[in-house]
Amino acid sequence: MPYRELQFTVVAEIAEPLGDALMELGALSISVEDAAAGGYDENPLYGEPGLSPEVQAWDLSCVKALFDKGLDHPIHDLIAKLKEAGFEVSPPQEVLIEDQDWVRLTQSQFEPIQVGQNIWIVPSWHQEPNIPNAICLAVDPGLAFGTGSHPTTRLCLEWLEQYGSKATSFRQSLLDYGCGSGILAIAAHKLGFKEVFGTDIDPQAIESARANAQQNQTRIQFELPDNIESSIGGQVFDVVIANILANPLQVLAPALIARLKPGGQLVLSGILERQADEVIASYQNSLQLSIWGSDEGWVCLSGKLTSQAPNAVLSTLPSMDAISKKPWDIKKQLLIGLIALLIAYPFVTALWRMPILHALAPIMDSDANLIRWSAFKTAQTIDNFLCKWIPCDRKAVTDFKAWRFLSANLGIEDAKKLDSSFPSGQSLLQIELQNRLAVPVAIPGLELILTDADEKTIARILLSPEEWLPKTWQSSHPDFLLTGASAGEAFNLSIPLQIPPNAARLRVAYPTQSPTNP
Repeated sequence: MPYRELQFTVVAEIAEPLGDALMELGALSISVEDAAAGGYDENPLYGEPGLSPEVQAWDLSCVKALFDKGLDHPIHDLIAKLKEAGFEVSPPQEVLIEDQDWVRLTQSQFEPIQVGQNIWIVPSWHQEPNIPNAICLAVDPGLAFGTGSHPTTRLCLEWLEQYGSKATSFRQSLLDYGCGSGILAIAAHKLGFKEVFGTDIDPQAIESARANAQQNQTRIQFELPDNIESSIGGQVFDVVIANILANPLQVLAPALIARLKPGGQLVLSGILERQADEVIASYQNSLQLSIWGSDEGWVCLSGKLTSQAPNAVLSTLPSMDAISKKPWDIKKQLLIGLIALLIAYPFVTALWRMPILHALAPIMDSDANLIRWSAFKTAQTIDNFLCKWIPCDRKAVTDFKAWRFLSANLGIEDAKKLDSSFPSGQSLLQIELQNRLAVPVAIPGLELILTDADEKTIARILLSPEEWLPKTWQSSHPDFLLTGASAGEAFNLSIPLQIPPNAARLRVAYPTQSPTNP
């Protein structure tokens, strides 16, 4: 049975209500498209996790309504009914659509895709290519992102294929952050990674990824972010790969780096070429990212997290070979140095104890070497003993790199669910951050940066520690501006925000100035 498609060209504000009115008049389906698609005035709409465009339409939108061929109302009657409902629209363009096998038509649009040298993405209704060494991924188009047709997915797959060709990958682990359909995690497993884990904020993506993993006969664990800690705890990985978008990649920088082993590889995509420098800058304090590849205006960044350098004091100690050559002279010098250290340490620690402990303190969720942990524990034991007898400086160290974001989500929901005193129409910014250094660290301020779709700054919101820290915690820690947050302490925050209508992105960062201490 053929169908009649009526196409109305309208402004963005009435696209959605017009679609609702057409459905009430008997339309079988409604679709809204950019009326300028493919032309100079084409205007893409970008939505980020937790944020979506205020108006789900384009400046000039084409509203397509599908009706049975035997339309109950003549078109002029339909226009009259729309005008009665308050819609001033021009007569629509009419297109006759023949009935077809829509499932087969949809499937015909998706052919096997070759990526790199040997990777093939094959929908389930196609036979696998009979090619030697082909690595076939059975992934059907669905609700979750990741069918292999987008440049960012291809770039990540090409990186995995190149890295997977190394023999070492067969003993390594990988975290797919923002897994979507699970295509990257499945590819990593088939390329030989020993352990693969995937996560996504979208429950439908998790369901899709699990189904695709089962279809590909791969054992991969996929979980929502809330279930990560109970599933893998603080586990770190040899490779962390995230194909999301530029803004969340910047917000998630501490969380992604915290999941990376020293010497591990970080791979980021979903980034436009013009956004690359900004993303690279967000990670420059921890590792040096560079552009690994580009495709159709999108780039893939990669970098290696270098192992922490050995402690400077330990590196100056003489080698065992030197001791064996001049045993008595060396032992005498060591003994003199030890006595001098024991005499000087009480005076030095009275003024400089925290800098000393800070220099030795390891990151609690990393694989710090045994020597560093032993040196820190020894210094901490001596420090605790001396502070019983002499006054010690209690001021926490200032080290923003010690803090990591465990999660950062913006919920478009009524903040009254949190507190009835908040006005309606607000959104909730939910952040979980943690001091991962083994010493107390000064609590930073938080800077929220709202930008529009062109990444122009709309507003900057600077929150002091007194403003974002939970009031109950502040009351139980009256000297927190001096003493900071203890080692490993974490905070769960829910901050209500009034988002401007033209806001498209939110970035959470530390302010440029250091937190003030008494």
